[in-house]
Amino acid sequence: MRLLYLLIAGPLFAQSGIIEVYHKTAQVPIGSTRQFTTYVSLSPNTVTWSVNDIPGGNAMVGTVSATGLYQAPPTVPMANVVTLKATSTAYSNKFGTATITITKPTPWVWSVSPSTIPAGAFSIRLNGSNFIPETVVTLAGTPLATTYVSSTDVRATGTLPATQAGAMLAVRAVNPAPGEVISQAVMVRVGAAPTTTVSVSPTSATVQLGGTRQFSSTVTGTSNTAVTWSATAGSISSSGLYTAPATMPASPTVTVRATSVATPTVFAEATITLQAPENPPPPAPTTNLTHARFLEQAAFGPTQAALDQLQQLGINAWLDQQFALPETPILVPSSTNQARADYLYRLVHAPDQLRQRMIHALSQILVISANKNIYQAEIVPHYQNLSKHAFGNYRALLGDVTISSQMGKYLDLAGSSKPGTGSGANENFPRELLQLFALGLWDLNPDGTQKLDAQGQPIPSYTQQTVQQASLALTGWVYPGGGWEDFSGPMQPRESNHDTSAKSLLGCSIPAGGAVQQDTNAVLDCVFNHPNVGPFIATRLVRAMVTSNPTPGYIQRVAAVFNNNGAGVRGDLKATLRAILTDAEARQDNATPQQGRLKDPIYFFTAWIRAMGGQVSPTNNYSYVFQNMGQVPLTPPSVFGFFTPLYRIPRSALFGPEFQIYTPTESVVRGNTLYQMLTGQFGSELTINLAPFQAVAGNVTQLLDLVDQRFLYGRMPAAMRTSLTNALNAAYDNNQRVQAALYLTALSGQYAVQY
Repeated sequence: MRLLYLLIAGPLFAQSGIIEVYHKTAQVPIGSTRQFTTYVSLSPNTVTWSVNDIPGGNAMVGTVSATGLYQAPPTVPMANVVTLKATSTAYSNKFGTATITITKPTPWVWSVSPSTIPAGAFSIRLNGSNFIPETVVTLAGTPLATTYVSSTDVRATGTLPATQAGAMLAVRAVNPAPGEVISQAVMVRVGAAPTTTVSVSPTSATVQLGGTRQFSSTVTGTSNTAVTWSATAGSISSSGLYTAPATMPASPTVTVRATSVATPTVFAEATITLQAPENPPPPAPTTNLTHARFLEQAAFGPTQAALDQLQQLGINAWLDQQFALPETPILVPSSTNQARADYLYRLVHAPDQLRQRMIHALSQILVISANKNIYQAEIVPHYQNLSKHAFGNYRALLGDVTISSQMGKYLDLAGSSKPGTGSGANENFPRELLQLFALGLWDLNPDGTQKLDAQGQPIPSYTQQTVQQASLALTGWVYPGGGWEDFSGPMQPRESNHDTSAKSLLGCSIPAGGAVQQDTNAVLDCVFNHPNVGPFIATRLVRAMVTSNPTPGYIQRVAAVFNNNGAGVRGDLKATLRAILTDAEARQDNATPQQGRLKDPIYFFTAWIRAMGGQVSPTNNYSYVFQNMGQVPLTPPSVFGFFTPLYRIPRSALFGPEFQIYTPTESVVRGNTLYQMLTGQFGSELTINLAPFQAVAGNVTQLLDLVDQRFLYGRMPAAMRTSLTNALNAAYDNNQRVQAALYLTALSGQYAVQY
């Protein structure tokens, strides 16, 4: 009887147990992990994990490992509360759950400057961490107009009534819903309303005898913003229009003053240098449309010298010459700021323009950023790798990038070790290798379109198990010398940290007992030979260089060359580049509605400077101008780059990745920066040549012809020409006419979009 009781009661007792998951509730920021554990009073006491009833989870709701390590997704889903479930392996009706709220990263505010803000209009700067482009600054709970600069820097402006003087108010940073998180408060004091101040723009200028220059004034601290203008030579109108004398006075230096009407003791001054007229050079020759479009794709825009050379050589011979040019050296400088300056200088002036364009494109696929790798030695060697392999083989590039100490820090492969040692196998690099460097999220057809299952749904190209297996195979890499963050060379293998078990991923089997380098090569070979790689890399490169919406036929033709360069070699980037740039779709000079790509800020300004015959000093300190345009050189905000490659133009089915960082604010900043360049506000470190345009400024038709040929290659629409003619005829003088023609053309859709 006792035996019969045990046989009956045993299973009943086992099923009467419980499963508890700890923590019961948790908040997990995007991209981060949280370990969960279970209490299981069942026999056997093993469980399987799921997220929202999806075994192992997925990229949308987060993933969970077999040991309960939850990895939040890279973006907050609209439904940002998910259920983590641990289910008995023996009794499917027995499970425990935890509720996870997926949040944006928690912002931290370290300081606010200034710590005392005036009543009236004010601006503040928050220094901290985990700021994102959507971050909103609040003052005493009220949202302020906020500008994102970087993950550690946001700016905000607002207005306070005079009655707030003396108050202490709380400043917070909010990363908004979905997944809203709010920083701790930092207190600022409200001071008295500001005193009257006057400023003049520009603060200095050169004006030819008999010429004119417009000045503007800004008055703060009073509601009466009127000023009176005066000049020590020549004349200046009540609106600030200065007219130089016809003959040179005793001194060529003139002082212009703007005096506050409300407070006559307050004023600001600008200095004018008078200059005798010179004989300007003749206008530039007519531009060939086919060659200009080609140089927009294969270089950072055309210069007259480059056009002349291309006209002489032809496209294929020009490509041969570019492939044969030696690399422009990329040296590790004394600071990260100088590294940014070097980068901008190379884009404008390096003779191997095709290599520079390819480096820029590859850097948006194999992403690394100075927002984590903050020192020059932590980032510049990555660009040396991109330069070295720009015309080489993609598999060799993947190999060098994988074991570079710079990528080892950025995606945490350095120090990744077998389970039970160190911090365990890190999944960051393996996941981005699959998602961003090689395969993408979905299985692809040879033409880049998604494969669909029987239900018409896209098929994932890999699973969480793929990531886990790859991460085990890639364990054992450490910094040179095995110490802490040494960037003197590639990472080195440490066999004692390596997981030597057998692995299986993407249909490839890696036998047990392999060494670090052996297993790493096996993973990279397996990934590199996946059928997705050709169409995936073809799509990314075509979008970066030619058009955001290539046809499937274009992608299939380029992918076929990536898969086989004609000599049986896979991954030949030189052959792939030639296929991209010589394809009939790239050489289509009659624009279609789907053709082209928005010029990102770095490309826009480097191409414009080149077209203007400009010069950028090797020691320039102007990478900061790109901060408010969302594209600080060498510093993409995430592993996806400066913008997601899958971003679509709002209210359109068309892809437009660069439009993600072309908001109304950033478009205004682009216009302001262009005006600063046109008016010489960057000094001798960044100059442009206005002489050809000034030479024909007296004739609006000739001026527009030159602008059309230089920037639009003869494609200026008639309606645009009419509008510009009306605007230029209303200009005060030739100087303003040239500035207006260049400014309005450069900001037009016809120039802002490369097509």
